[in-house]
Amino acid sequence: MTFPYLLIFLIFLSMLPVTMVVPVVKDIVKDRLFGTNWDVAFFTSIPMLGSFLFSPVAGILSDFFKTRRYFIALFCFVDAGLFFLLTLVDDLPLFLFIRFLEGAAHIFVIGLLLSSAADRENDPIENRFYGKGVLIGIAGMFLSLGGAFGLPLGILGRSNPLLPFYTGSVILIFIGFSSLLFLRDKGIHKHKDFRWHFLLQSIRQNPFLFIPFLFNFIDRFTVGFLVSSFNIHLREDLGFHPGTLGLFLGLVLLPMSLFSYPSSLLARKIGVLPLVVGGSLVYGIFLALSGYTTDFHLLLVFLLICGIGAGLMFVPSMLLASKMSRSSVTATTMSAFTGIGSLGFMLGPLVSVPLETYFEAALPREYAFPALAGVFGSLEVVLALLTIPFFKAIDSKIKFAEQERKNNLLAKVAPTS
Repeated sequence: MTFPYLLIFLIFLSMLPVTMVVPVVKDIVKDRLFGTNWDVAFFTSIPMLGSFLFSPVAGILSDFFKTRRYFIALFCFVDAGLFFLLTLVDDLPLFLFIRFLEGAAHIFVIGLLLSSAADRENDPIENRFYGKGVLIGIAGMFLSLGGAFGLPLGILGRSNPLLPFYTGSVILIFIGFSSLLFLRDKGIHKHKDFRWHFLLQSIRQNPFLFIPFLFNFIDRFTVGFLVSSFNIHLREDLGFHPGTLGLFLGLVLLPMSLFSYPSSLLARKIGVLPLVVGGSLVYGIFLALSGYTTDFHLLLVFLLICGIGAGLMFVPSMLLASKMSRSSVTATTMSAFTGIGSLGFMLGPLVSVPLETYFEAALPREYAFPALAGVFGSLEVVLALLTIPFFKAIDSKIKFAEQERKNNLLAKVAPTS
């Protein structure tokens, strides 16, 4: 079997349009469309609402029709059109509605690209990387690497804030044609007659499937804070321009991407849960500390360590969801995993803005933002600590699910007498 280089490359490209517009949020929403901090929060949240609502639809349709590439290609073209349409609209409510639709379209792209990687990873018959976490690890690495590279590309918007939107549209068209022409659906394992209740049945059999979902929710919840309140803090309080902002936010995603593959290998030796918990602790602690300094160099170090912690736990949390999923609902499980993350991303900005307003009213101004960062960082720490007592029970569920998947897949290829 050849390694799916194209699939990994497309996963990388799919994140560029998402993050390259983050550094120009202030320029577009506040300066061009005369919005407020609330509108900035809605700009980052509302596409995640679309992602959350439509991620189950993406997985269920793909599992039902047993195809990934046609849906990926179709919604790449739709997403590209919506990105371009955003540059033509000067009415803020309409602009936000199009952002909602854009988020709905994009979840088909990212969710099903990741599902394609999970198909290959979980197929012991057709893929030599099965059960080792290698392919999921590399997919996660390039997913976050795309986000890391996309943020500094926000510097394109320094002269024209619309340029990142044009560039993102072109990238999506390229992904669409590449998927349609070159991707192949392989290793999609499902029941002959798919039913909606399969995923719920899987969760009832293994309630610990909620654990990776919860970690992904909190992780993306804190990212929602980073791209909204933290974003405005860097632009307005510390005076960063879009290029510097993209660089600093990229400090979180770049080490996260570089550590993703090593963390998938390390997970084979020590298990996924220690990495999820340990990485979350590091990420949460240094996310909180990042709000307590205005020193340029110290902030750089804190965000870098924050990214290392994120890198340790990002792919293991994906692996945890993939390993505990029934083979018949792989795309549905992974799309639900992505969707619950989108819900966290959606709620993060909507919570951070009023919470910051509360702290500004209740505390001296110099303590308001540090308190806000402390709240978001502590969520990671508390969740990690609460998970520790369930280590053995979760590990046994992982082993059971893996054995069940192997037995089901081997039965499909067993020679009939």
